[in-house]
Amino acid sequence: MKKSHGTLNGFLDQGCSIKGEVVFSDLLRVHGHLAGTVSSEHELLVGEGGVVEGEIAVGRLVVAGTVRGTVRAKERVVIHGTGQVFAEIFAPTLVVAEGGVVEGPVHMTRPDKAEAAAS
Repeated sequence: MKKSHGTLNGFLDQGCSIKGEVVFSDLLRVHGHLAGTVSSEHELLVGEGGVVEGEIAVGRLVVAGTVRGTVRAKERVVIHGTGQVFAEIFAPTLVVAEGGVVEGPVHMTRPDKAEAAAS
């Protein structure tokens, strides 16, 4: 998996789960299970084996695990070959590697429209 930008701000390891509202700055890596609302101006990275379910509003989303719900990304969504996204996606840029799965409506918004959709 390509190296991410930003300083690691939080890490949820395999075997750990959180339910509720998560707000973070910089970079959050999820290799466990996170259910609820996730918001940040920066990057959420869902690693292999990681699962995020719910409302996601971030600057960038990188998926090598599984995401379910609604995704609003101001900059881009990147889905690696092991990534699976079962969600409605709002983002100006969507990158899907060979083997990556996207199931659900995709709205390719201009950056200014993605910000409006996130609010």
